[in-house]
Amino acid sequence: MVSRPGTDVDGDIDVAVPDALLVPLIEVAADALRGLEITDVPATLRPLHGFDRRGLLAGPAPRQLRRALVADVEFRATVMEQFLARSEVEAMLAAWNVESAATIAAEAAARDDLALYVSVLWLAQPAGYAFGLGIAVVLDAQQRERQRAADEGKSLSQERAALEESRRRAEAARLEAETLTARAEQELQKERTTRRSREDDAIAAAGAAQRQVDALQTQLDQAHAEVEEQQNNATRASQRVRALEDDLRRVRADTLELRARAESAESRLSARDARALADAGTAARQLSVTLDALQRRLREGTPAEHERPEVSRPRDAAPTKRTVPQIPPGLVADSPAGVEAMLGTPDVVLVVDGYNIAFRAWADSTPADQRERLGIAATALCRRHGCEIVLVFDGDGGPRPPLRRGGVRVVFSDAGEEADEVVIREVENRPRRIPVVVASSDSWVREHAREQGAAVVGADALVRLIRPDS
Repeated sequence: MVSRPGTDVDGDIDVAVPDALLVPLIEVAADALRGLEITDVPATLRPLHGFDRRGLLAGPAPRQLRRALVADVEFRATVMEQFLARSEVEAMLAAWNVESAATIAAEAAARDDLALYVSVLWLAQPAGYAFGLGIAVVLDAQQRERQRAADEGKSLSQERAALEESRRRAEAARLEAETLTARAEQELQKERTTRRSREDDAIAAAGAAQRQVDALQTQLDQAHAEVEEQQNNATRASQRVRALEDDLRRVRADTLELRARAESAESRLSARDARALADAGTAARQLSVTLDALQRRLREGTPAEHERPEVSRPRDAAPTKRTVPQIPPGLVADSPAGVEAMLGTPDVVLVVDGYNIAFRAWADSTPADQRERLGIAATALCRRHGCEIVLVFDGDGGPRPPLRRGGVRVVFSDAGEEADEVVIREVENRPRRIPVVVASSDSWVREHAREQGAAVVGADALVRLIRPDS
């Protein structure tokens, strides 16, 4: 039995039925409203006239349609006519039975038709409809509760899985961190051992170099003493020669005077006296010959010019161009073999752009380690070739005096000055007779070093010389 279209819906039942269970009916009501002329639209629904179907099924529009179905008899009748004409609605009304209300509602819920079931009972209001609506509302609440519980269980499972995954990742990260820490400690211990070994080698090398310097200084002092003694001997010999030459000149003068007197008086002497005078002249001549021989022996006994020590000899004129380091034919200067050949040139000086070379050789080390390693390598190179080496580094802003490591001098630039300028100044301050080799890959340094007449090699050539394994 279907109630008449003007019958009021029970207030409590209407409130208890959720909007979600009346969606099929609201959709038909929306279609019916869109088919009405503006004059036939209920006053409460006129603000919705002109909305499309999506607008009527969203926001507050479904609630207004539901209220219009309750309050406006004509609109309810129009909607009921269209809704009851649907075959599934007719079939559900035909199957309605109060005694089987629970079964019918459960079957509708199982088919996912509970909303259609509620819409039919709410609009048609057959006998016992309120009981059927109550069962439907309870079933819907139970479904929602089960769905909420299932969602919560799923959420808990997902959270538990996420927590487990986080715990697993944290454990893996902890193990990895412990492994990295142990490895870092081993590498640090190894580096400390290597550094101590390098320091011991450097101290031993410095001691050996100092002993060599002391020995050379002793030899130099002895050589100076010998030179001074030879100079004194040469001075005394020269003084004796000059004294003998003066004596010789006086004897010759006396001899000539006696000879003149003898010749002038010869005519006045007797024969015996003439013979005595002749004998005296012969003796004088023999004395002159003896003095000449003595003078020759004295001259022959003095040191030869090439054996005399140089007390003061004028220097050669300064060259107009810088002396070029020696390199055998066929060798390229910008190569390890070319650099080593040039370092064998006498008096050669190697000026190194410190960080430019050190970063190329030990890029993974700190600046302090780079300076230390380059200093050790330069010291070994200095020992092998006996050349002077200057390492130039950028300073840290404060004054830092030059350091010495054997034949290696370490220079830092002052505040506001770059190491590049110090490299060029080291070349400029050297006399042109001193050959200079500059090691750098910086274009500015290379250009200005060539202008000063220095031989220029790149960082790779020097790195391959001091680190053949690189």
